[in-house]
Amino acid sequence: MEQVFINGARVESRIPLRALFFGEGLFETFRYKSRMPLFFDRHYDRMERGARLLRIPFAERDGLAGIVESVVRNSGSTDAYVKICLLSDGALNYYNEAARGDIAIVVRDYEPRTEPARVCINEFRRISDSPIHSVKSLNYLENIIARREARMKGCDEAVFLNERGEIAEGTASNIFWVANDTLYTPSVKCGLLPGIIREILIDSVNVLGLGFEEGGYYPESMTGSRFAFLTNSLSGSVLISRLGNTEFPLDDGLYKTIKKRLLTVLGWL
Repeated sequence: MEQVFINGARVESRIPLRALFFGEGLFETFRYKSRMPLFFDRHYDRMERGARLLRIPFAERDGLAGIVESVVRNSGSTDAYVKICLLSDGALNYYNEAARGDIAIVVRDYEPRTEPARVCINEFRRISDSPIHSVKSLNYLENIIARREARMKGCDEAVFLNERGEIAEGTASNIFWVANDTLYTPSVKCGLLPGIIREILIDSVNVLGLGFEEGGYYPESMTGSRFAFLTNSLSGSVLISRLGNTEFPLDDGLYKTIKKRLLTVLGWL
């Protein structure tokens, strides 16, 4: 029988040790503004796909939604940051499958970001065909190192390049830019997690009257763009003021139109 000790004391209650020891687990984050997010199903579907990949038992859709509703209601917050974690547990041989999946939820008041983001390019590369980048894994060490290094340089976010030197994604965001009335973003083949807001924005391109291209782009491809911005399920979108040594304009009316469209679709206005 396995025994676990922390600071010399035996752990008597069950804790999800596989998640703790191996980073085997998943998470989703979103803004809960007075009601469940309109695109909760997309968050659930992505977590479910990840659970199948990692072979972790996962809650039913309605059951998980009910837990989130109850937790947020009990927190007293009407505009909340919500993080759902699926924590694996079971035998402590890493090659075994998880026997259980526990749900942990973090709730705190939502704090909006209003300032444009200063972004640096991370020094180490993402491997574009790694299966890890297709799920929101608890194994977040690359992102932690990259974001901490960015903060040490006076930046707010870091962008990863892949092994070919192509732009992939931020540590907690997808990246877009507009040039010649065309919206550009890296392809999923570049080694990125396709975010929920990324999907919503791509679906809105025709309504916005923009052309759209996704592919493999080097950082210099963004030079001369009208503007650039980041997206995620907490902020919606945030302008980029600087990427590496490239400065971007901050007063383009088209960006305001894009942001308003996102806020409207998300129900945040």
